[in-house]
Amino acid sequence: MEFTVKNLSDKVLLRSYLRDTLGVSRRILTILKSTENGICVNGKHVNVLEKIGNGDIISLKIEDTSTENFSCPPSLLPVPEIISETDAFIAVNKPAGMPTHPSRGHYEDTLANRISGYFLRQNKPFVFRAVNRLDSDTSGIVLIALNKYYSCALSEALKKGLFSKEYLAVTENLPSDSGVIEGYISRESDSIIKRRLTANEIPGSHYSRTEYEVVLRSEKYCLVRLKPITGKTHQLRVHLSSIGYPIIGDTMYGSESRFIGRQALHAVKLTFPSPLSKNFITLSAPIPEDFRNLLTLIGLHTNNKDINI
Repeated sequence: MEFTVKNLSDKVLLRSYLRDTLGVSRRILTILKSTENGICVNGKHVNVLEKIGNGDIISLKIEDTSTENFSCPPSLLPVPEIISETDAFIAVNKPAGMPTHPSRGHYEDTLANRISGYFLRQNKPFVFRAVNRLDSDTSGIVLIALNKYYSCALSEALKKGLFSKEYLAVTENLPSDSGVIEGYISRESDSIIKRRLTANEIPGSHYSRTEYEVVLRSEKYCLVRLKPITGKTHQLRVHLSSIGYPIIGDTMYGSESRFIGRQALHAVKLTFPSPLSKNFITLSAPIPEDFRNLLTLIGLHTNNKDINI
C-alpha cells in the first residue's frame, strides 16, 4: 500500500503520521516494524523515527499472504450479489440461510469460503475479515475488509460509533409509528445462544438501544425500519420480542410463520467512513425475494423505491 503525504505545514515523525493521520494501529505498526521492508519512504526502508514532509511516498508492506487463510478453505460456490468493491473492502448482499463463518456443519459453504474462492480465482491472496456480522438467517449487507490495515481502520470506526446501520423487519402492527427500545442485554441463564432484555443492569449485561419507525402498515402487520444505536448479539430480535412484537418467522424469540421460513430481518443500509478518503459511504442492499413475497402475502405491496432505501 502506498500513501502520498499531503497537507503538512512542517515535517513530522513518521510514527506520528502513521498513527494519527493514517490510523495505523499499534498492532499493525508492530507487525510492520518486524517485516522486511515493512515501512519505506520514497523507496527506502526506514524506521518510525524518520521525519517526513509533503510529497513523500510512504509504502507499507501490509498485503495478506495466501498461507494466512488456512482455516477457511476457498469454495467454488457462487458469491452473493456484490454491492461494492474497492481496494479497501468488498460488500455483498448476503442471502438468508448462509452462515458468515465456518462452524459445525458448515465448513465449506459459508460466506467466508465463497469470498475466499472469489479471490483465489483472481490469484489474489486473501484473508476473510468481516467488519460487521449477520445471523445466518438474516439477509443483507456484510462488509469485508481486504487487508489488515483496512480491517483495523474500519473496526476502529465501528467501535467509535461512526457506522450507521438500518434494517427492515416485519412484525405484527406496532402500536406507535416510532419509538425507542432500550435496556440491558444478557444471556439467558439456561442458554449459550439466546439473549434477554432487562430494564436494569445485571452482571454480564450490556446496554443496548434501538430506534424504530413504521414504514408501511396492513390490517395486521407492519414493515418497520430499525436503527441499532448499539450493536449487541441478537439485539433487534430481542428488542422487538421484549415489547411483545417479535419479528415474523423468528423461531427463537417468537414463532414460525407460514409466510416465510426465517426471521423477516434484512440489513438494508450501511453508512461508514471510507478508510481511504475518510468521506462517508452509504451502501444499500436490495430486498430479497422471500422478503418481498412476504410483503405481498400480508398486504404490504411495495418495492425498493416505496421504502426509500
